[in-house]
Amino acid sequence: PYSCAFTTSLLPAASTLRTNHEAHCAADVELHERAAETGATDALLWPKVEARARYTRLDGPITVDLDPVRQVILALHPNAPPAAVPPFLLDVQDEAYGRADVNFTWPLFTGGKVDAARDAAGARLADATASRRGVEEGLSTELVRRYFGVRLAARAVAVRTEVLAGLDEHVKSARRLEEEGFLSRAERLHADVARTDAERALLAARHDLALAREALANILSFPGEESDALSTTTPLFVLGSLPPLDELKREALEANPALARLSAASGLAGAGLTAEKARWYPEVALFGFRELYKGGLTLLDPVWAAGVTARWTLFDGLSREKGIVAAKERVARVDEVAKRARRDVETLVEKKYREARKAQEQVEAFEAALALARESLRVRTLGFEEGVATSLDVVDARISLARVELGKLAAARDFDVALAELLEAAGQSERFEALRASATGDVEK
Repeated sequence: PYSCAFTTSLLPAASTLRTNHEAHCAADVELHERAAETGATDALLWPKVEARARYTRLDGPITVDLDPVRQVILALHPNAPPAAVPPFLLDVQDEAYGRADVNFTWPLFTGGKVDAARDAAGARLADATASRRGVEEGLSTELVRRYFGVRLAARAVAVRTEVLAGLDEHVKSARRLEEEGFLSRAERLHADVARTDAERALLAARHDLALAREALANILSFPGEESDALSTTTPLFVLGSLPPLDELKREALEANPALARLSAASGLAGAGLTAEKARWYPEVALFGFRELYKGGLTLLDPVWAAGVTARWTLFDGLSREKGIVAAKERVARVDEVAKRARRDVETLVEKKYREARKAQEQVEAFEAALALARESLRVRTLGFEEGVATSLDVVDARISLARVELGKLAAARDFDVALAELLEAAGQSERFEALRASATGDVEK
């Protein structure tokens, strides 16, 4: 299904992540589940109509024996023969009978139980929405970490390849100068050792790249066997300036998914308190029924009936009092947790902001050192060819240049990850792509 070389930029990768990742799909399913539950609680406002049918067989027919009435009649008419007065037996119910009816109930007043149930369902829906946002933003940050991890590993392979190619040329020059008698064998061996170390470092960088590609393919739900062909096109970047810290803190208090979930928990606790208080009030409802099959009715059964019913619990062993106390404590507990969480989120935003600034400054420092390292390599290489610099000088200069290049790239990767974590803490992960697009300059040069 996948081509032998799959190239992706960050934006399509994010779209693929939202479509394919199981955790995101599970969060979507939970959100739909809670939305359906909210719709189910809305049905509590409407009447309930039920149809029932049953067939019953008794151990015998139900009859009423009115023989005492018969005896009174015979006593009043002594001249009447007993055979002239039939037995007084009244059939009430046959031995086997069927019943079918339609029942109607409509709550008029529940003391707030229905409203509490609807509020609780709404709070669970809000929690599922915030949970989905949390999953989405967490996955977005993880995608940035793995995507730019691949990018850094690929650039590291390129740098290591360039170092090895440069040392190959240096070894050739060293051997030529040794043959001409201008270079000692020890210095040439030093160049060979440096070249071997560079080759080993390149092999290690390739393994790191393979692992990084596997991690990226995993989060994108790509087949593992295709990970070796996965490459990235969005370069590492660094912003000239970060969004204001105070603005990010304000946004975090309003949009952080963890705080949103605590807000939903507070709403759920409030709905629980409302439900406990509603137990003190009576329940009033309309009711009605109509028989659909009259053949099973007795003389005492009506064909239809309608009315109002009320139920009020007078004593339940102090269960309601204790329930209200527990609900109030639950509300207080959630409020305290929310207060602590708000402080923690502000601290987290500042921490991630400082990490991003640190990485930003590191890139700037490496940028200044990069020009010096390149010039040092050029001068040492010319000096070696002219016999005024040693092989060790050239090797050290080339390794130092590679160290600065890799340090700059690693600092840029750290900045990108710190920026993603900062936006996640502020509940603003969707701003990452816009900020990335606003970056100027090529940090990979």
